Amino acid sequence: MSEGVSSAAGIAGRFQPSQQPSDDLWEVLYTTRAIRRMKPDPVSDDVVYRLLDAAIRAPSGGNQQGWRFLVIRDQQTKERLGELYRESIAALFASGYGQAPPGVTPTPAQVEEAEKIRKSAQYLATHFAEVPVYVLGCIRAAANAGITAGASIYPAIWSLQLAARALGLGSTLTTVHRMREAQVKELLGVPEGFETAALIPIGYPRGTFAPGPRQPVEAVSFLDRWDTPLELSAS
Repeated sequence: MSEGVSSAAGIAGRFQPSQQPSDDLWEVLYTTRAIRRMKPDPVSDDVVYRLLDAAIRAPSGGNQQGWRFLVIRDQQTKERLGELYRESIAALFASGYGQAPPGVTPTPAQVEEAEKIRKSAQYLATHFAEVPVYVLGCIRAAANAGITAGASIYPAIWSLQLAARALGLGSTLTTVHRMREAQVKELLGVPEGFETAALIPIGYPRGTFAPGPRQPVEAVSFLDRWDTPLELSAS
C-alpha cells in the first residue's frame, strides 16, 4: 500500500470518543455509529426540521421523491410501538439472529462484539418509550422493485443520521419493527401503497460518538474482478 493510501486508512485514528457536535465532514462520516442508549432530553422542533430538510436532499430515483417521513413524539404512541418492537426483537433473537452460521467458529472477540450489540439492541427495546423522538422512513411501493427500492429511501435516512451526528444527536437504523409491519402501519395510519423502510430513534447519546470496528478496505474490496486483490497507489 502506498504512503498516500496508508495515510487515508489512518484517518479513523484521528477521532477521539466525543459527545460534541461536529462540522468536520470526515469526523461526521467516521464517527456516526449506531447509538441505542439515549437520554430522554427533548429534541426541539427546529432540530427535527433540520434533520428532515437534510434527508430530502438525498438522491431519489427519477427525482420522484416517493419518500415520506413520520415523526413520532406522542408518548402513548411510543409506548404501543414499543410493545410491538419488543415482540419483534424477541422473535428476532429466538430465530438465532447474530449467531455464527453452521460450520463457522467465531473468535472470542467476535462473540464479545455480538453480545455487546445484542445487549445494546435489548436496551433500546426495553427503554423504547424514553427516546424523545422517532422518525419512520417510508417509501412508495413499486411493483417488482426488489432491493432497488431502497435506493430511494436509505440514502435519505443516512443523510438524516449524518445530520443528527453533526448536531450531537445519536441515532440508529432499525428494521426490526417490520416483523410486526401490519400492526405498525395500522397504529400509525400508514396507507396502502407505502412500505416502512426504517425506524430511526433520535436523541442525545448516553455514550459517545467514535469510529466503529471495521475490517480494512483490502478485506472487502477487489480490483476489476471478484477476489482480485485491491492495489491502489497515490495519485
